[in-house]
Amino acid sequence: MQTITQLTQHSYFKNCAEVTCENFALLTQQQQTQFTQAEKAFVLQFVVDTLQSLTLINCESEAEEEQYFVRLTDALEVCDNLQMLYANLDADTAVYNFTIAQAAQALCAYDTEYRECICEQFEDACNEAAEVANANFATLALRVMYNY
Repeated sequence: MQTITQLTQHSYFKNCAEVTCENFALLTQQQQTQFTQAEKAFVLQFVVDTLQSLTLINCESEAEEEQYFVRLTDALEVCDNLQMLYANLDADTAVYNFTIAQAAQALCAYDTEYRECICEQFEDACNEAAEVANANFATLALRVMYNY
């Protein structure tokens, strides 16, 4: 696999490849579509954490007696995408069967300005994971977003 030093990096991400066409083209066909069980678990946990965060924001807006839920539409869209990912789990074998394209949909298929926000948060999470866990996380955001 390409090392992170061979890929252009964000100036603020020292462990994660920048999501660009040029960087994606540097990966082999196999690298572009590779998606391990550990990476699938990471994506699933990220989507779960995102839903939890949005739910908390909505609870806080209600507690502050706002006239509306601040992130309700976003939470509903994330919940739909979480259900799509869950529908592709094999409970009998504890295997994640969703594809990298389905993961990309779960992270990039938002109609609102929230798409940029969630993608940036995912890049940041991948950068942190690449630092402590596995070099494959250095290209995970790149691979997921370019499979959308």
